[in-house]
Amino acid sequence: MGRLEAAALALYTATVLLCTILVVGFGDGNWLGALIALTLPWSLITVAFIWPLAHGASLWLFWLVYIGGGAANVFLLHRYLPKLYARLRR
Repeated sequence: MGRLEAAALALYTATVLLCTILVVGFGDGNWLGALIALTLPWSLITVAFIWPLAHGASLWLFWLVYIGGGAANVFLLHRYLPKLYARLRR
């Protein structure tokens, strides 16, 4: 893993954690759209439950989906990004 890839993955992970803390920990709904976009496609499940989320449902399930989706994206990016770069360079 190169330095640039490691820095990009670290920045992505930090951004997902920060947005998750802002949305789930502090109830700041202004960051919800950014968090859903960052953790796509895994966060699409939360769109179906947006009404309970907006009205104070327990946020632990949403927290797990966002953190889990971010972790899955980091894993997939780490695994497949170098192969994509190699294919584009041909």
